[in-house]
Amino acid sequence: MARWHCWDKITKGKRDIAMTKSIDELRLEYHALAHAMQSGVAMKMNYEPGETTPKHLRVGVNSTMVETGALATIFMAKGVFTEEEYYQVLIQSMQSEVNMYKEFLRQRLGDANIELG
Repeated sequence: MARWHCWDKITKGKRDIAMTKSIDELRLEYHALAHAMQSGVAMKMNYEPGETTPKHLRVGVNSTMVETGALATIFMAKGVFTEEEYYQVLIQSMQSEVNMYKEFLRQRLGDANIELG
């Protein structure tokens, strides 16, 4: 799964990021990518159902939501990063996750043109 390698891609090694999208636009982009990832998970269930059982998914989802929400809240409250920066990284990470599922499906479907979303 996608991990925390994307921060340097977004910041280019700098702390300040020029924001070109509104929070609402960033949220919409993130939700579209989340839907694409959901499509990838649904397809993966057809090929490798082990890690996609309801219990496995629910525990992972709930734990991650609690942990991520807590970290984002305290970091934004302390001024470590802004909400805009948070969404920029969130979108980049979700795009990496979508790309992982697309590649998984390409390998199983003979290099087909995979579009999720």
